[in-house]
Amino acid sequence: MLILRVLRRAQTTPLRCNNINLRGAVSHNLSPKQTLPLTGLRFQTTTPKTSPPANSKPPTPKFAFPERLCVYHAGTPRITFLACLKISTLFIFVFFGFVVTPAYIDKEGYSLNVLRTTLSAVVPLLFVSYTTAPFVSFIHMRIPPFARQSEELLRRFLRAVPPQTELEITTMSFIAKPRVSRVALADLRPASRRFGIANLARDTAADNARRRWYMFRAVGAFNTQLESNTVKRIPWVWESVMAAIKKQQG
Repeated sequence: MLILRVLRRAQTTPLRCNNINLRGAVSHNLSPKQTLPLTGLRFQTTTPKTSPPANSKPPTPKFAFPERLCVYHAGTPRITFLACLKISTLFIFVFFGFVVTPAYIDKEGYSLNVLRTTLSAVVPLLFVSYTTAPFVSFIHMRIPPFARQSEELLRRFLRAVPPQTELEITTMSFIAKPRVSRVALADLRPASRRFGIANLARDTAADNARRRWYMFRAVGAFNTQLESNTVKRIPWVWESVMAAIKKQQG
């Protein structure tokens, strides 16, 4: 064991001396102006610039207006009142038609009271459905990208609005469900229908021919008023559209 320890010390001691001599040689033999050449070493002093990925998309341009621009809104109070009126009429129809009228039939047979209760159920439903069908809740217009960039470009687009510009006109069904009619600007014309309630109309013959027999007929009359438009940011857009509709008729 003693011999092994001596041999181990003999192997490690020269190495320590060599290390000490190397350090001494470096510290004594080099002048302050001299530097130790360090080959193969690179020191990173700045953060590398990361290149963008190859599949990165260019930033999307910001527009002042959306592609589907709301140009007409009848107002939340009017829309809510009309929806409640339609639903109330349905309840009246169900109550008089399926509760009151059968009770009078069981009690009196087919009497005058049965006729009265039947008319009380049917007449309000038909009248409200006929007079409120053209009521327009809101209208959206699709505008091209260049007209969405600023208000000035939008005004320039409306000065010569193309006839094929698409309008999405939202009305209500007899159960207060929204109905969207997509029409071209050239298809609309000023009119006076349904006792003067509707002021815009279109030809729905081709649209109805594509519909099945069980589907609702296309809406052909619309009621919009300039003074009832509640769009505050750009109310002049609908005024320009109405002027274009009247101009193309003349």
